[in-house]
Amino acid sequence: MNLNSTVISSAEAAKILGIHPLSIQKLIYRGVLSADKIANRYLISRDELMEFAKTYNPNRGRPRTKRRYTKRSAIWQAS
Repeated sequence: MNLNSTVISSAEAAKILGIHPLSIQKLIYRGVLSADKIANRYLISRDELMEFAKTYNPNRGRPRTKRRYTKRSAIWQAS
């Protein structure tokens, strides 16, 4: 069994997801992504990372919502 084909490092996982390697560690600490710590490095299952990548959104914060009223809308205009 080739270990390189079944697990990847946190740096490689960060490249796949397009985020910083410390962000991968934060996901592991929070329990969102499971990994094994071997020799002071995190090893992530390749299959599990691919499943996680399908639903992962790298954008920060709450999703933007469009404001209902602006100063130019009819509700603000004096009748």
